Amino acid sequence: MKLKTALSLFAKTKIFEVLDSDGEPENWKVKPLASKILIETEGYFNVKGINILPDGKAVDCYMDISLPERINDLVYFREENSLREEYPVNIEGDVICGVPIDCFGVYKLFYSKINPEIGIEILNKGLAISTRKRYIAEDLGYIFRDEGRNTEAAEMFQISVDETPSSNYIYGELAKSYELIGENEQAEKFKKTFSDEDKGISKVLNELISKSDEGSKGWTRPIR
Repeated sequence: MKLKTALSLFAKTKIFEVLDSDGEPENWKVKPLASKILIETEGYFNVKGINILPDGKAVDCYMDISLPERINDLVYFREENSLREEYPVNIEGDVICGVPIDCFGVYKLFYSKINPEIGIEILNKGLAISTRKRYIAEDLGYIFRDEGRNTEAAEMFQISVDETPSSNYIYGELAKSYELIGENEQAEKFKKTFSDEDKGISKVLNELISKSDEGSKGWTRPIR
């Protein structure tokens, strides 16, 4: 089914898997998906987005998402007989993803400085129904951190840590959030965890470098 047709017939559907992206976007072959969350996989998707204008008005749009990289290139607006495509940097206001994504990526895909509550609501709905919590919780944690909502940031980073965070840096973010709300004992606990994890990573890297150096000893360029 062509994307243009699918968007008309499945107006309430938020996720379309792109099966063939040859030609103009409106002619892409797509399949509508019933899922309310975009799950980590390898693929190309067109999903519901929201353009938040400087005056706070929200306008529906669509955006492409490549997984597992979780990156967006273009935004699409439905017009009377076609799809208009724009680069996000050329669009007035903010553009955020309207579908929670259970996959590691940049949190700013959901962060509107004009109205952060829109992205927060999208992510909270996803967090409530997602089997795996850490990636959505981390997106929320970073948004709350940037908004100075440190208690909520700590709650979200704690969810990630309890499940297994995407990186060692989440321990540092959690420690900082606890410190900012006066939970000093918890802050010190996760500062130590962050430090210990960092030392462990450095040790592994040094061992790998050492083995690499040993393996290269005695190596000579083959004669051609």
